[in-house]
Amino acid sequence: MTVSPHSGPTRIGPSRRTLLKTGLIGGAGVVTGPLLWTQAARSAAPATGVHLSYGANPVRHMNVSWSTAGSVKAPRLDLGVTPDYGLTLRPESLSSIRVDSIYHHVDLSDLKPGTRYYYRLSHDGGTPTRGSFTTAPKGRESFRFAAFGDMGVAEDAARNVNLIRQQGAEFAFVVGDIAYADTGGQGKSGELQQDFGVWDEFLTQIQPSANAIPWMTVVGNHEMENGNGELGYDGYRARFRHPGNGAGGGEETYSFVRGNVAFIALDGNDATYEYTRNAGYLGETLDSWLDQRLADFRARDDIDFILVGFHQCAYCTNIAHASDGGIRDRWEALFDRYQVDVVINGHNHCYERTHLMRGGKPVQEAPRGSTVDTGQGTIYITAGGGGGSTYPDVLPVLSYYTDKNGLKIPEPTTYRAVGDATHSVAFFDAHPRDAHGKARLDLEVIATDGSEVDTLSIARSR
Repeated sequence: MTVSPHSGPTRIGPSRRTLLKTGLIGGAGVVTGPLLWTQAARSAAPATGVHLSYGANPVRHMNVSWSTAGSVKAPRLDLGVTPDYGLTLRPESLSSIRVDSIYHHVDLSDLKPGTRYYYRLSHDGGTPTRGSFTTAPKGRESFRFAAFGDMGVAEDAARNVNLIRQQGAEFAFVVGDIAYADTGGQGKSGELQQDFGVWDEFLTQIQPSANAIPWMTVVGNHEMENGNGELGYDGYRARFRHPGNGAGGGEETYSFVRGNVAFIALDGNDATYEYTRNAGYLGETLDSWLDQRLADFRARDDIDFILVGFHQCAYCTNIAHASDGGIRDRWEALFDRYQVDVVINGHNHCYERTHLMRGGKPVQEAPRGSTVDTGQGTIYITAGGGGGSTYPDVLPVLSYYTDKNGLKIPEPTTYRAVGDATHSVAFFDAHPRDAHGKARLDLEVIATDGSEVDTLSIARSR
């Protein structure tokens, strides 16, 4: 490889890593940067595709991202703890191939915990777009979040966006195959299988939720866009921001802590045996980083639960993609060693959940509605019902996993506890320890039509 795998899309303006120390205590100020002004024709259009994401510390950091239909003059974000704002910041602005849109990002730091902030996105000649967000509270309080993958742009995807709003989720964890701007999914597509304008449709679709709560995204196989950088991730990188604390300095892996739950995002394209496009590009660097992150999180007294998210499935019976031996070979032993509580995947367009797993086998049953102790084993969830066309849910006596030679090896399906083929979103309610030292993570999976798919209570004691 002659180009760094972490080189990204074309930047227009200052580096986001050197822009911001907001210090939102009061008083007005402007972070200066060059004016972005190459095409005036679309300057009257407002900002759109507004979406948020956490920085490394959800208590103090928030990333605000938006797009404009083309280049505009003096894009800016006004921010404050009241609708009077008081602070003006210039974004980093990025272009991406085969679209006219420009993507703008402001990374906010030094925010106050548990505080509502108001923002206004504008540029010269354009109608302002307004919104607000609330930073995570300091300390351990109960909170609710959503998890799913494989959304795309579709009627049920839009319904799930509304479901996330209705359910009061405080952020969303999106485990890959986000927009399907590349329909091939193997990182080898020609232009006939690519429509990068779909990204803008997707961002518009999620804005009613993502303009108020963070959407923490993870790459899937459909984010490997041939022609879009060495790894195919430049389109993804142009549009999304994340903590920036991942393996090898890349954006595709990261971690953050919210309340008593630690979250780790991995790039399953690095480990999968199903696709070779980006296999091993981080390799041992990623595995060592994961080992260290898990060790650090499990040693912390303020963290009760560890959730790991990536796209390809460690355990799923759905015969569309089933399970991936590469994931198991690379990471399952680490999940066992550090007693990871929940692994969340997508890829198979269905919902499925395992019993408690250790050493590649179910060690304790976890039927729908039960309470389990994940100190005894890990729960693997396939939450691929975000909105893409669903795969039929058939529970054969045998399913398969893909081995290192790309072969489909039959295996029993005894690990499966619950399965469903409808579009759905998994919601988790995290609760801090009670007077007896027991913390809870309650799972409720809700179909797009509002019906209940699955429930489970996960308990951890200190």
